[in-house]
Amino acid sequence: MRSWEDHRMPSRGAKAIAALTLAASVLTGAPAAGAGTAPDPVAAMQRQLVKGHGVRIDQRDTFNSGLDWDRLEPEKGVIGFGNGKVVATDLRDYNSAKRGTRNLCIGERGWQYKPKGLPHGKTWVTYKWPCQLAVGSEYIRLDEPATFKAVLATTTSRRPAGTYDGTRTTLYQGTITFGQLNDAHPAKDISPLSKPEYADWTVSWRLWIGQDQLVRRAWSKWREPETEAMKGATSGQGWFGFVCDVHLSDWGMKADIQPPPRDRTATIAESKR
Repeated sequence: MRSWEDHRMPSRGAKAIAALTLAASVLTGAPAAGAGTAPDPVAAMQRQLVKGHGVRIDQRDTFNSGLDWDRLEPEKGVIGFGNGKVVATDLRDYNSAKRGTRNLCIGERGWQYKPKGLPHGKTWVTYKWPCQLAVGSEYIRLDEPATFKAVLATTTSRRPAGTYDGTRTTLYQGTITFGQLNDAHPAKDISPLSKPEYADWTVSWRLWIGQDQLVRRAWSKWREPETEAMKGATSGQGWFGFVCDVHLSDWGMKADIQPPPRDRTATIAESKR
């Protein structure tokens, strides 16, 4: 326990030293002792990627196939973390059914809830599926530190914004090229990002970042080229357009996404009988 003498006013010499320290920090731009650290959304994101934790998402996409912009139905659910990455998702896609189709994804294995048309007692179909285990707005990946840093490095403006998930946010926005994203992406094989002829194509992005440095909304808009295999699909436009708008909430929530019971799961082959 501290004594009364520990609370005495500092000496004149101590005050002078403190004043000099503060002045030096102002002149050099370095923080004074006890000052907060600089905002770091990348580090804040990485601290979330621990086993048993997750985040809730509400994703709204818009698509342009050459005729007009069509707003799609939402996709909602939970993303689970572990060992510094996204490990599982439990999402309901409202584009494929009125009540939404529920899809689980753990690693490279997917499960879809299908209560009708399966063998007796089965309610899930399992298959190998190239799951998108990620957090962000399509190419604007928040769970990949190098990609997230590259995106933030292209910030062109920053201003106070609205309240999301109960926290005031700051809106960051900018534009990044496919080439820059490909250089930052660890896989470096994401089409069309990896194709040199599309290196200058751009992605416009916006991130609403809370006071705790966690992203509460991620928005991006971009075009992808009409490939030879899809020639003519865009009625002469030459590109497909995309907008991906994702709201993120309940950071740090408990998320233990497990596969369905094996005795209630059918294979693809069984589902076609």
